[in-house]
Amino acid sequence: MEQCSSTNRDASWVRDGDDDRTLEENWLFRLRRERYRSRASGQSHDFYVVHLADAVNVVALTQDRRLILVEQFRAGSGRDSLETPGGLLEPGEDPRDAGARELREETGYTGDPAVVLGTSWANSSILSSRITTILITNAVPNTEAMLDVGEEVRVKRVPASKVPALIRSGQIDHALAVQGLLLWMVSELPDHALSLAPSRGKYQIRIASFMVFTAVC
Repeated sequence: MEQCSSTNRDASWVRDGDDDRTLEENWLFRLRRERYRSRASGQSHDFYVVHLADAVNVVALTQDRRLILVEQFRAGSGRDSLETPGGLLEPGEDPRDAGARELREETGYTGDPAVVLGTSWANSSILSSRITTILITNAVPNTEAMLDVGEEVRVKRVPASKVPALIRSGQIDHALAVQGLLLWMVSELPDHALSLAPSRGKYQIRIASFMVFTAVC
């Protein structure tokens, strides 16, 4: 039986993996059937997990507060997607270095040293991958984009104040891009605007303050 890792030692289900099996493996991911046992009921169940490298999501801002977004075709949706630059990390790579590299290769922009805004599980039900969102400020066009074979990327400069409307209207609908942009917007809020008061009136004031701040930032 496979030993529990430090990341799942306190989980409500533990590995029961004598019959774990790799079903598909290629350059991008490894699909495995993995068996877990419930601590509560003692019953075991097979789960299917896609082992995928961790990724980085880049929020890049110019000095005049425009976001550098990219538009490209996505095979899963079968259509073009407006989103933040990003990509997969190399083994052991710092997300800040990876993000700066992806921004440069996809858009030709470079900027200030990257700052980590947060890390989330991409889809913890079936993916092993986590995505880290970084912020790069004072982004400027500095070189030619270096795209991979099959990549067709159109660079968009979008005023920061337009981002909430683009998310609300569904023009930005890539879930990982949306969560990264929300992390960035929350990071720009003053601390007092992040607390939600218990009374309904004060709660509405907090939300109104958030919307006003987002609109003018």
